[in-house]
Formats: sequence, structure tokens, C-alpha cells
Amino acid sequence: MGVRVTYDKVALVPGRRLWEEIADRITTGPYDGWAYLLTPNSMESEACREELAYALDRALKLKGSDFPLIGLLHGVPIDEVPPALRVRLCVSLASPDWKEEIVAGLEGRPPQRVAQRVSNFVFRIYRNYQGDPAAVAVEIRPRFAQVMNWRIAIPSAAKPPLSWGFGPAGGGPLSMVMSGINEGSTAIDGGDVAFFGAGDPLSPSVSAYAIFEGELPSQVFFGVAEGGLMPSIWERTSLGG
Repeated sequence: MGVRVTYDKVALVPGRRLWEEIADRITTGPYDGWAYLLTPNSMESEACREELAYALDRALKLKGSDFPLIGLLHGVPIDEVPPALRVRLCVSLASPDWKEEIVAGLEGRPPQRVAQRVSNFVFRIYRNYQGDPAAVAVEIRPRFAQVMNWRIAIPSAAKPPLSWGFGPAGGGPLSMVMSGINEGSTAIDGGDVAFFGAGDPLSPSVSAYAIFEGELPSQVFFGVAEGGLMPSIWERTSLGG
């Protein structure tokens, strides 16, 4: 990615106080920025949270407010990021552009990518799903925060899915839908669609799936119902089936 990286596990001196040594390296070393990997375990660790707060404070006082501080999110919803880091650049490692986003943050420029509105959800297609040569799966998951009461919709004229539900992100097996199964029909932008969904939670590590036999619908819509049966806003992707 063209960036020289110092990793604290191999760069720090054993026996010194960890937080002070990290802060010293940030504030006195020849560094252009600092990235902190945020995981569910680190967010539950009091020592890690104290280390983050201490290093943030030292870096901002001595390096100035323009010093790049980058939160690398790995399975952590954006609303769980400490406020001091949330107001700065956060990069989801689930994003296909995460490397470019880090470089752009260090260089103080917008990421170099095609200008487009970034969906709140990630759509992926899996052929030969779970070893079945006839099965094609569409996976949908939120980029950051957990969502519930989700709905998937496809054009009414499309072949209905063989099955649907939720499971581990990355093409995992389906789990039984336990809460609030909903199926029916409605209209989106004047076109008739069939929809199905549930109340079970989705997250960056848990996805919704719709499994089709060989042929995909031309479009798949996804939305979250806030206090009602149907979402008021739908995200969509064209599959060309």
C-alpha cells in the first residue's frame, strides 16, 4: 500500500509502561499518522480503552489537531467507537477500499475511487453456495451498526427463492429464522415486489441470505422497518438475472 508501518508488538521495549511508550513513539517519532485497531475484545478491555485515551490525548497536544488518528474497525459498530476517535477518520476493514482510505487519510485527501453514494449495506453473490452447483446466494449485511426487522424484496415476476434466512457473514450456512417472519407483496417505485424478512439481528458479522436456483432476479432490495411492517427506505442492487 506504499506506507511504512511500525507495529507496536515488535517495536516496543519490554518492561516499560505500555501506554507511555506508545505515546512517546507517536509524539517523538517520525510518524505521519497513527492507526488503532478496534475489535470487540479491545472495546471490552479497560486497559485498551485507557491506552487509547492516553495516546489520543498526548498525540493531539503535541502533534496538533491535524495529526491523522485513524480507527480501524474490525467487527465493531461505529456507534461503539469511543467518541474521541469517532469524530475523526474511521475505516472499516470490511470495506474493499480500506487500504486506499488509510493512505488518503495520511495524505489529507479524499480517497481515489469512483464517486458514488456508498450503501449502508454490503451485497455479495455466491455461486455454488454451500457446495450445491444449482444454488446461488445473495448475501446482505450492514457495514457498521446492528439492524433488526429487516426485509428483502425482489420483483414479483422473478422466481422466488429456494430459501432465505440469516447466517455468518462470508457465505456461511443459514440459521433458522426465530423472530417475526414476514412475507407478502408491495410496490417499490411503482413496481410490484415480493418481500420476506425477520426480526433477527444482522450485523457486520451476521448477514441475511436469499438462496435462488440457478437464476438471480434482476434486482434485490433491502430495507429495515422502523416501527412498521415495511421499510420507508430501500437499498437496491442490480444483479442482471
